[in-house]
Amino acid sequence: MSEQPSELCQEKILILKEYVTKGEEILSSIEDWESLAAILDEREQLILRLKSQEDHFTEIKRNQVCTLKEKREIDNLIKLIQDMDQSCIHLIQAEQQKTLQDLKKNQQNQKIADYEISLTPSYGTFLDAKK
Repeated sequence: MSEQPSELCQEKILILKEYVTKGEEILSSIEDWESLAAILDEREQLILRLKSQEDHFTEIKRNQVCTLKEKREIDNLIKLIQDMDQSCIHLIQAEQQKTLQDLKKNQQNQKIADYEISLTPSYGTFLDAKK
């Protein structure tokens, strides 16, 4: 591959920015469980691209590949990703607790509904006073 180290750093920064975008999508659609799987799959693909990029970095040059400015930008993006992932974890846990509470409430309401239904006789006939 004939890419220069600077081009590789720029590619790494672009991948990290895409990853941040996917993190934002997760944060904005935390309640939409159906879309989360697709977003997480896309993030996984970005991780694989990043891994491939890192392997390529190692092949080209073991020493400093990125400029100081690029390293700072990469470090800032990684910190942002870590913070976003922590926020995702907290939001998912909160959503999980909300779902569990809703399930418990639903189950309790079902028990109450079953009890109310069983109070009325489900068999036999009522006696008619005229007969």
